Parts: sequence; C-alpha cells; structure tokens
Amino acid sequence: MGEVLRINPFASLFAASLIVLAPVHAAAQTQQESTARQESVSVRDRDRPEYDAPGRRLGSFNLNAALDLAVTSTDNLFAAPDGAPSEVDDIIYSVAPNASLSSDWSRHAFAIDAGAVFRSHEDFSNEDADDHYVRATGRFDIGENTALRGTLRSSHQVTPRTDPDSPFIGAPVEYDRVDSGVGVTHRFARFTASLDANSSEYEYDGAQSFRDNEESALRGRLDVELSPRIGLLLAATVDERDYNNSPQFNSDGAAYMVGVSLNSDLMRGEVSVGQFERDYAGATGSFDGVAVEANVEWYITQLTTVTVDARRDADDQIGAFSGEPYITEEYGVRVDHELLRNVILTGSARFGNRDYETIAREDEYNEWEVGADYMLNPHAALRLRYQHDEVDSPAYRDYEVNQATLGLTLRL
Repeated sequence: MGEVLRINPFASLFAASLIVLAPVHAAAQTQQESTARQESVSVRDRDRPEYDAPGRRLGSFNLNAALDLAVTSTDNLFAAPDGAPSEVDDIIYSVAPNASLSSDWSRHAFAIDAGAVFRSHEDFSNEDADDHYVRATGRFDIGENTALRGTLRSSHQVTPRTDPDSPFIGAPVEYDRVDSGVGVTHRFARFTASLDANSSEYEYDGAQSFRDNEESALRGRLDVELSPRIGLLLAATVDERDYNNSPQFNSDGAAYMVGVSLNSDLMRGEVSVGQFERDYAGATGSFDGVAVEANVEWYITQLTTVTVDARRDADDQIGAFSGEPYITEEYGVRVDHELLRNVILTGSARFGNRDYETIAREDEYNEWEVGADYMLNPHAALRLRYQHDEVDSPAYRDYEVNQATLGLTLRL
C-alpha cells in the first residue's frame, strides 16, 4: 500500500500533463519547406522556430530549463544472467529537471548548468537512486586569435547495472565525481594550436570505496586547414591514473593520433588513427596497440542524417568481478529522419568488444534502439524509445535487457 501511495502522485502528474498539453496541428510537409531549411546541419540541430523552446532573456544572459517525465518498462532490472532467479521485470518512473544560464556577450563567454534524475521503482524500491550535477564553463578572449577556457563539474552518479564491472546484486553502486579542466587555443594563418589539462576524481560510496581513483591528462593538438572543406589534425595525449586503495593498478598512458577533419555540405566530423601505450605499476606490465577515434555526420538529404562513430583504446576499471585492463573496440551508427516538421524518427545500433589483456575474458556486446520524438509545441515534446542491450561473456555473464520508455518533456 505504501508503494502505491508513493507512485500515484507521479503517475497523476504524468497523465495530467499528457491531457492538458494537447498537440498542435502539424502542417503538411511541402517541397518549399524542404528547400528553405538549413543545409549542412544535422536533423536534430536544425532550427525549428515554431517548435524550439524560446527560453527567457535575463539581461545579457539566456535562461533555458526543462522537466523530463518518463516511464520505463524493463524485463531484466538487474541485468542478471540468462535464466537466473534475479532476472526480473519492473517499472521505473523518473523525473529529470535541468536548467542552463549562458551569456550572450560579444566577447568572452560564461555558462552554468545543472540537472538531476530522480528514479522510483514500482516493485524494487531498493533500486531507487538519483543522479545530479552542476557545471560551470567559461572562455576568456585574450585577442582575436587567442582564448583561454576552463570548466568545472561536480556530480553524483549511479553505475548502470549493465556496466561490465558492476555487480548485478546488492545495492546500486553510487559515486561522486569532480571534473576540471583548463585550456588555451591560438590561431595563426591556417594553423590552430590548442593545449588542454584535465583531471577527474572518483569517490565511491560504502564498500565500493576500493574503486576510488584520480585521472589527469594533458592533450596537445594542431589543426591545419588544407582547404575550407578538409583539414589535417595531429594530437598527442599523456595521462596518469592513480587508484587510492589499489596502487597495483596505477598506470601511465599515452596516445598519438593523426587524422582528418571534414567540413563539407554533405559531411562533417573527424577521423583519426594512431598508437596507444599503457604501463602499469603492478605485475600487469605494459601493452600498446592501434588507437582509433571517429565521429562523422553524413547529411544524406536535408531530412536524413547518419552519424557514425568508432573508438579503440585501452581501458581499466576496478569492479566487482575484475580489476584488469582491457582494450575496447566500439562502432556505432545512428539514423535520424525528419518525417514531419515536428516528428523525428531515430534508430541506432552499437557493437563492441572488450578484450582483457591479463585474464581469459572477452566480452562481446551489442545494443540497438528505435524511437520517435513528437514536438507538440515550443513547450512540450513526447519521446518514445525501445532499447535492447545484449552481452555475451562466458567468463562473466551473458544477459539481455529490453526496455521501453514513454517520456514527456516540458520546456521553458
């Protein structure tokens, strides 16, 4: 009975919002509209003045805010192994407010944003756990060609049950994370040089404190404009990872990349390849390999955008079932199609492999998602998603998770 009383207020709010915010009429799509739309912009980034949230003007700042309400049905709440007794379903209710305040100055820039996700489970209230964050970013323009920038972010996060090193029993794994960074960029002729220093600190709650760690990285990059449509990029990164309570997993890494940047009417993004190296303090030793980074948007038509990304690099994470380094290979594709001016269809697929270097374990995983976004008016939008996650790991656990989500976003 207590559980019902706990859920009903949220369900009532969600249902009432759907009734009150009746959809506005979507005008039929015409060839003239298609021709007039912005070119070389992804479907999701394109301006839609009749449906974009206007926000609020506060002096020389712009305020934007939203409240996302969602109901998710899952058939494997704990991402438990196939056929295990803990392979159970549940309904998850979430409320996610967020807001951002950004400057509108002719020089320099400053922005602050914050958000949270509050989750409530219908059957397993012990899984209730909240995320929240606050972030500040800034840019100081020294001159026309030189700028300093900085960022600071503090957050409280929950490790998903589908994480490769998260337990599928017990309480959710929660941790605090602080990220900071400073950088400088200078442009001269056809060259742009940048240097960034970043750090991240992870502090886990309770019995998971053995996973506490700190990461710091220094990255330099040079962009060469070969033509208005294509450029050459060179990048080098060195980093250090320190585990406070497990020093045997401390490591130093480096990556050296060369690639191209694309900025044409049909395609925009970057593709780079190179070499990574990682040396461990303990008996793990060192290893290296081919590094890959790619993210490209392809504007097949003004109504359809295909986004392709790829990554290959060294990872390590101390968790419930392993504390070993592995190489991640991951490839993804997403298609966004504007069916109507206010209706966007989306579909995505991702395939990956985690190859552990020091133990007999290899994880293969794939996930795909289909859905639609229906913009009712500038202040409200509906979201529908169906997601499938699957992992094949004989040394760890094989599992499948299916989720269906109905969401309503209210915007300022």
